[in-house]
Amino acid sequence: MDSCGLGGEIPSTFANLTNMQTMWASDSPFTGKIPDFIGNWTKLTSLRFQGNSFTGPIPSSFSKLTSMESLRIGDIYNVSSSLDFIKNLKSLSNLVLRNALITGSIPSDIGEYQSLQTLDLSFNNLTGEIPSGLFNISSLQDLFLGNNSLSGILPSIKGDKLQNM
Repeated sequence: MDSCGLGGEIPSTFANLTNMQTMWASDSPFTGKIPDFIGNWTKLTSLRFQGNSFTGPIPSSFSKLTSMESLRIGDIYNVSSSLDFIKNLKSLSNLVLRNALITGSIPSDIGEYQSLQTLDLSFNNLTGEIPSGLFNISSLQDLFLGNNSLSGILPSIKGDKLQNM
């Protein structure tokens, strides 16, 4: 549904789409809260909600999306979210939560996300230190943390594959 012109709130009847594997709905005039029922789409591997007019928070039910490989949510309005919902999403290869009103800190166990290739948490309200384990992810290629209030020292040696930081 990317750039399709459809808009408004995502219909509650979509809750029945429990076999959904890919949901791309970016650059369309979708509004309202991101539906909590998406957390029941446990076969979902890719979700893109960018360039819409969704309001937060990102539902905590997203922690049930353990098959998720690519999660891209951006341009959230109104209510902030923490990163608690990613705690069980260890299969992520792409995590892009740019301008999504994310607050709190980057989870200290982020180094356990060994499939992570792209991490973009830029333009949020993150605080605290950048976890050192982040730089031990051998698959990490792209890291974007700008426009937050993070602190700490970046290691002089970064991952072998890290191309953009």
